[in-house]
Amino acid sequence: MPPLTLRVPASTSNLGSGFDALGLAIDLPLTVKFEIVESGRLIHAKGEGAALIQQEENNLLLQAFDRVCREIGREPPPLKIEMNNRIPLKRGLGSSAAAIVAGVVGANLLFGEKLSQQQILNMACEMEGHPENAAAALLGGLKVSGVEHGKVRSAGIIMPREWVAAAFIPDLEISTHEARRVLPETVPREAAVKNIQRAAMLVTALFQRDPELLHFGVQDWLHQPYRKALIPGFDDFLAAAYKAGAYAGFLSGSGSTILTICAKHQAQQIAQTMAEVARQYQLSGRAEILKFAHRGAHVLKPR
Repeated sequence: MPPLTLRVPASTSNLGSGFDALGLAIDLPLTVKFEIVESGRLIHAKGEGAALIQQEENNLLLQAFDRVCREIGREPPPLKIEMNNRIPLKRGLGSSAAAIVAGVVGANLLFGEKLSQQQILNMACEMEGHPENAAAALLGGLKVSGVEHGKVRSAGIIMPREWVAAAFIPDLEISTHEARRVLPETVPREAAVKNIQRAAMLVTALFQRDPELLHFGVQDWLHQPYRKALIPGFDDFLAAAYKAGAYAGFLSGSGSTILTICAKHQAQQIAQTMAEVARQYQLSGRAEILKFAHRGAHVLKPR
């Protein structure tokens, strides 16, 4: 069986008010080459988090691959995996979802596509624990997702190609577990109502490509007010980004990345402004301009 190479995008989730519902694919890829070999298992990784990724017992991609093998009744084969990862780990950019999707899709393709796309999405969501990053990584673009009786329902929105993301990616790592631990068990009804209003407006703003509505729609009362305490200067990051022309700004996933949506011609200024705020707070990291990924997980043809 010839080697198989997959490319899976990063993703940002929540977009402020769309907690555990909205996911947006980011053109920051995980590339994985699968090759069935005669014996053993070898994982070779380079890029972001390579040392951690190469530990077989912690490798989410391998866990997802083996999960598919169990599902379809196949013995996990001897395998050589080469990974080139550009997605920072524990920064709210969907690194775990990308790894899970790569493992599920890779195994499914190697064994003759026994699982449907819906089954792949359901399995990836179950392993990830929530649907939004997995849907964006698998399907690309912006996805609105929810789960009903174990089945993920997902619908898409086409992002304007003239919009990009300007982001500051701190060196500060925040695990999803840590970020969920700071959330309250209950929220006031007023906060829930505000979030429903904003999330509905956010989806409308994206359909209508309306920056003014977008600014209103990303406002959040469910998770961001609690998680922002983990990131020095968070409010100042957003204030500076909006002043520089950002359409919307929010905590990417569970953090620590602060991400904005903006026009291409304003992205460089917004990124520089965010880097200046980081220096004021002595927060190390990097500012980046990122495109949105309109394709999800897909096979790369051999050169």
